[in-house]
Amino acid sequence: MFSLSQSQLKWLIFLIISAISIFSFTCLFPTSAQKLAQVDENIRQLRTGNLIIKVVNQKQQPIVGAVVNLQQTKHHFEFGTALSTEMFSDKVNQQDKDKYLGLVKQLFNTTAHENALKWYATEPNQGQISYADADRILKWSRDNDIKMRGHALFWAVEQYNQDWVKSLNNRELKQVIQKRSLDVCRRYRGQISEYDVINEMLHGDFYQKRLGESIVDSIFRWCHQADPSARLYVNDYNILNGKELNRYVKQIRSLRKRGVLIGGIGIQGHIREKISPQRVQQTLDTLAQFKLPIKITEFDVVADTEEEKAQILKDVYRVTFAHPSVQGILMWGFWQQAHWEPKAALYTKDWQLLPAAQAYQDLVYNNWWTKINTVTNKAGEVRIRAFFGKYRLNVNAQNKTKEQAFSVLPGKKTQIVIKL
Repeated sequence: MFSLSQSQLKWLIFLIISAISIFSFTCLFPTSAQKLAQVDENIRQLRTGNLIIKVVNQKQQPIVGAVVNLQQTKHHFEFGTALSTEMFSDKVNQQDKDKYLGLVKQLFNTTAHENALKWYATEPNQGQISYADADRILKWSRDNDIKMRGHALFWAVEQYNQDWVKSLNNRELKQVIQKRSLDVCRRYRGQISEYDVINEMLHGDFYQKRLGESIVDSIFRWCHQADPSARLYVNDYNILNGKELNRYVKQIRSLRKRGVLIGGIGIQGHIREKISPQRVQQTLDTLAQFKLPIKITEFDVVADTEEEKAQILKDVYRVTFAHPSVQGILMWGFWQQAHWEPKAALYTKDWQLLPAAQAYQDLVYNNWWTKINTVTNKAGEVRIRAFFGKYRLNVNAQNKTKEQAFSVLPGKKTQIVIKL
């Protein structure tokens, strides 16, 4: 047995208290690296699933050492962008158009009409209705296996409504609103699966001021009547930064209490000031109380430097991708020459990548992208965690090759058996 002097005992007690303090501080105030590691772990748990690839011969015996090449081809989570009407017109030279559309196919799996489906675009003069631009953009998206959101059926801010709409009496106004609700949702039934129904109701009340609060209920009801399968979103800004979050919560709560058929919550995400990951997390956690899908619908960033812009993009994308209520993030443009706010673009007018473009690609198509080239184990298997999405598999063994396409989806166990 050994004994400690009084000074040694004091020193030992000091070391124990210090260790406990450091441990407690670390638990209460994790470092940035620890926070990032936790976000990454949340992403792994939420956005990936177990995948088993088994290779057997014609007698169902496992083949050891089969070469397995697995390439992800598409994300299940929606990484999207708005599409500029002008990029589908003759106003843009063909070289820029080809570059623009090529990057859309390369970088995004979801699109939205930036302006082509808005009321002022489809019916600038009463009765002169044309969906030509909206149809052209939708067809291109569908031809390239890209999902499209409908933005937006109505805009609550008075200045964005046509003069002829504002000149109607109340009876006539209600009639044309009903007609547009039914016409658009019937026209695109089975092609567009979700809509921003009345844009920016926190910042405008044109329809309510003219026709009463019940017109909101009616618009959602007419849209649902025309396409019962479509998911109907509210959509507004100054939400992610928390400035209008409490008002948004009250508005959504009021609409749901009245029985309005809200199917999703849109957060525009036009960031013009510094915003912390904690602020983004708090906003998402607050809106998650409604148990509705959340999407960042119009994301872009203007910052003091391009490096700061890239860092904000990384912070927002990481937190939102790690949040169980979020189903997608859509940018509101990506090229300076086809962007409503050129300073927010990812690519310069001569197609140079800015730091934010590199940050986006690193996250979405490197960190959050599954690709492997390996061989089967003694059981003839490869077992991995794979990001949810579409895949192309190539297996080679015993001078035989087989390819297969499949998907890894949330809530489903995925086991692929390849017989050679």
